[in-house]
Amino acid sequence: MRYLCSPAPLLPCIFSRSLKTLSITSLLLVLNACIVTPAPVIIPDTATPTITATASPVWFPPTFTPSPLPQPNVTPTPDPRPGIGELLLEDDFSDDEAWSTVNSFDAVVSVSDGEIHLSLNDDHDILLTTRSEPVFVDFYAEITASASFCRGDDEYGFVVRAGDDGHYRFAISCDGRAKVDRLLGDSVSRQASWLQNPVVPSTAPSSVRLGVWARGGQIHFFVNDVYLLSVNDTQLWKGTLGVFVHTSGERDVSVNFADLRVWAVE
Repeated sequence: MRYLCSPAPLLPCIFSRSLKTLSITSLLLVLNACIVTPAPVIIPDTATPTITATASPVWFPPTFTPSPLPQPNVTPTPDPRPGIGELLLEDDFSDDEAWSTVNSFDAVVSVSDGEIHLSLNDDHDILLTTRSEPVFVDFYAEITASASFCRGDDEYGFVVRAGDDGHYRFAISCDGRAKVDRLLGDSVSRQASWLQNPVVPSTAPSSVRLGVWARGGQIHFFVNDVYLLSVNDTQLWKGTLGVFVHTSGERDVSVNFADLRVWAVE
């Protein structure tokens, strides 16, 4: 018996003989022979495996380092007293020959006990005295002023570059202000306006150290080593030193000056 089977599964076979001659049992055997069991298909597992990461311990953790703060560009303050050199003069006021003195009912200028004393009771007047020598051009000078009787607008202070043509007056008022005036011929002009400052005494009795630095036309003024005022003037270039008091009303003013020192300015 010969038969042909379809390549597709479960398709009926084509027999060469008549199906009538086959028994049912034989037919079932033939059909079972024609059934081709397909081979199993193995599908690979393409899923990505899950990997569980375990963190390693950090034995030396990095420390926090703060970023440096930006540094401001600070310009140093110029020295208002540059070039101070050797000591040129030290006056302890033990000799009155270097100073012009006066003794009257309204005004007194006297040198004694290491001080020069100025007292004035004339209304709205100025009492001034200067050294006869030496003459200074560029210098730094200091003197201590001690007001024993002084009120309100009364003034006292330091005289620099004094000569026949005039002088500069560094004035301290008795209510705590400072200014600079210039006497040129018969004319008085304000070179630096009134300035209020805590370093200037506003009561009496009091004591204060006055300083003046001068080089060329530039002059700086100090109270207790604190810079206060400046003048830039070319009218007076040289002169001697002095002191003064001024009463602004019908009352007395009395001030002692001591320890005058002068240094060269390079």
